[in-house]
Amino acid sequence: MLCGYMKNGSQPYSFLGFSYLWAMEIEIGKNNKTFKIIDNQEVVIKGVRPKWYSSNIQFFHNSKTYELKKKGFWGTTFAILEGGRQIGDIKLNFQTANKITLNDSNSTLEYGLETERVGKWHASDRKYILYQNGKTPILTIHYTLKKWKESLSTEFNDKGNTNYLLLICALFLMRHEQSSENSAVNI
Repeated sequence: MLCGYMKNGSQPYSFLGFSYLWAMEIEIGKNNKTFKIIDNQEVVIKGVRPKWYSSNIQFFHNSKTYELKKKGFWGTTFAILEGGRQIGDIKLNFQTANKITLNDSNSTLEYGLETERVGKWHASDRKYILYQNGKTPILTIHYTLKKWKESLSTEFNDKGNTNYLLLICALFLMRHEQSSENSAVNI
């Protein structure tokens, strides 16, 4: 399924009545096992969940292998690995905000994801915004569910600074928040 599709890369597309000049498409495979990120009609990232029962994710970008891997069986922390070397963490917390922490050579950056409803109260449309240090918006993920089909698109606020690792981590957090919301509905 293609989302936010631009025919020639320069025409704007529309999402819930808003027009965007630049966005990436996210194509989800059957049973959420595989995914692709498409930018200007070119596949930039291919990813896979290696085992159906696991929440681990592997993806490939710029000839490098990345992995989001759970640190322990009962833990709620995931390691972000680049070629087997840990470069950050994703900490899931049910009482406070979930965090992405990336370690640079000389600094540590923290990111958090916030959810906004778009449209009417009964609509499932959401906007997920990733903030750096709780202040600066980095990227926005647009999510809609129509006729039982998901539609995902994303855009970076700084078009020249597209960090695909952050995008995958934000999608991972988005899925976790959606599953937490869905489990809370049944209580």
